[in-house]
Amino acid sequence: MRIVVKFGGVSVADGDKIRRVGEIVKRFHDEGNQMVVVVSAMQGVTNGLVDAAALAGKGHKDHVRKFVDEVSKRHSTAGEKAITDEDVLRRTMEAVDSRCEELRNILQGVSHIGELTPRSKDYVVGFGEKLSAPLIAGVLEDLGLKSRALTGGEAGIVTDDHFGSAQPLMNVTTLQVRQALEPLLDDDQVPVVSGFVAATQDGVQTTFGRGGSDYTASIIGAAIRADEVWVWKDVDGLMTANPKIVKNAKMIDSISFAEAMELAHFGAEIIHPKALECAQKFQLPFRVKSLADPSAPGSLIVSEVRVKDGDVVKAITNIDDVDLITVSGASMVGTPRLAAKVLQILTDEDIDVLMISQSSSEESITLAIPKEGGSRAQNALELSLLGSKQVREVRIEAGLSIIAVVGAGMKGTPGVAARVFGTMAEASVNIRAIAQGSSELNISFIVKKQDARKAVEALHGHFKLGV
Repeated sequence: MRIVVKFGGVSVADGDKIRRVGEIVKRFHDEGNQMVVVVSAMQGVTNGLVDAAALAGKGHKDHVRKFVDEVSKRHSTAGEKAITDEDVLRRTMEAVDSRCEELRNILQGVSHIGELTPRSKDYVVGFGEKLSAPLIAGVLEDLGLKSRALTGGEAGIVTDDHFGSAQPLMNVTTLQVRQALEPLLDDDQVPVVSGFVAATQDGVQTTFGRGGSDYTASIIGAAIRADEVWVWKDVDGLMTANPKIVKNAKMIDSISFAEAMELAHFGAEIIHPKALECAQKFQLPFRVKSLADPSAPGSLIVSEVRVKDGDVVKAITNIDDVDLITVSGASMVGTPRLAAKVLQILTDEDIDVLMISQSSSEESITLAIPKEGGSRAQNALELSLLGSKQVREVRIEAGLSIIAVVGAGMKGTPGVAARVFGTMAEASVNIRAIAQGSSELNISFIVKKQDARKAVEALHGHFKLGV
């Protein structure tokens, strides 16, 4: 098989875990598989890079020096722990040290100028993955495999210049990824590609945004016509509910891309929705594998929607710490452009909208916003809309959770909504807002945060998902 394997930040957090990643890759390579490895930054490094870039833009030179020293030391310590051969370690650390020095220079340049552009920020925040890849390649070489570390751009991924949320140009990317990686695979090498980062046609570094390493794996898998993409996690696979909430939650053996994307959007942070969307387009099976039990099959995500008799709901998921913004006014009735204006205001403020509900009277629009953006959303909407004749009030309610009931079996099955809301009534859970898409794969509603656990447990039990 030809497999793209992706390891996240938790998987490469220290030397012991990096060594473990190398051993997993070697195991499956030795079974005769062609392997491309995609890696994330060490846990916490990307957040540190974002903060360092922002402080550099404000001229904080001392923070830059201290931060780069800490990053360099962390990666050096991990390399010394993970790689036993002195010659391999020396060459690996030369590559890591060179990139740390490059990071130092760019941050110092930003701090001297006192300005951080989107292009400069993308260049800085992508260093975490560019530091992880040489360490993994070094471990693989230490284990007796031929390996080479590549950035996303070096691997052939070409994007537009939308810094911070770049989009791949798939036609040219497919050609260039094949040209870059297939000769290495034919030579029995294991390419290790930095996730999250890519490059424009002019060679300027871009990033895919948070969760971008999953997207990298999906793009590469599509380009090289991989048999599967394996995403390695510290969980068994996709679950019927959060096992921290529901003790008898079960692993889902197989699920469709459409269902998985609904779960990914509503709290099941296993695979980024963009990665699933790309994989679905190119008919590329995804598999969530367990770091604790590499031999286990994990959860398979495929294009085909498989619904067993009586299998109405596939999983219950939730997002905590949500704010509810309600924009209301009698004059909103018959003003179709107002909804578009509300969403544009939030887009301009870079605020994510998790859920939208509008009354049939058109007198109000309700939006679910992540807690960290709630107050900012309210302020932006008040500044832009309260002076108009259409809007009377912009109200915020905090301390809420979104509950999502997901399953392909819901489509065309009468009475599912009645069962969901009847279960909530029996559990004495009050519902603040409701939304359901035309796909019928998902019913979402908002409850008080303190009622979220009770809601998930009740629904999981009612639909017998733990049986």
